[in-house]
Amino acid sequence: MKYLILFLIFVSLLDAQIYRKSSQVVTDTQNLLMWQDDVSVIKVVKTHDESITYCEELVFAGYSDWRIPKIDEFKTIVDKKNFKNYINKAFKYNVPDGYWAKKAHWRTLWFYADYMHFVSGTEYFDSRHKNKYVRCVRKI
Repeated sequence: MKYLILFLIFVSLLDAQIYRKSSQVVTDTQNLLMWQDDVSVIKVVKTHDESITYCEELVFAGYSDWRIPKIDEFKTIVDKKNFKNYINKAFKYNVPDGYWAKKAHWRTLWFYADYMHFVSGTEYFDSRHKNKYVRCVRKI
């Protein structure tokens, strides 16, 4: 019985789509994304332009091809069952607040940009000049 339980746990881990790969990153095997997940994602706040530059210049976990996520990529890590902050439970670091996404809106003359708000797990847009949190992503 003990071995059956261990086997079932092992099989469920193999099937995991979003899991913590190390102490610093979370990997999404379905969407082929690696997410930054260290203490900086709850400390670093920047304007939209600063966020884009920050991710493009980031050298982290042995990789230098980080970028700011698209809003659709953020949607893949939203977990509405996690009532604490609506993000997949594989993520260790998160604040229930806004994280910048890539898209700026031309209809507002690029004054507003998208962000994911983890209080509700919903996308919004706001002035690109405001400070919000930054979580970088890369393709795997």
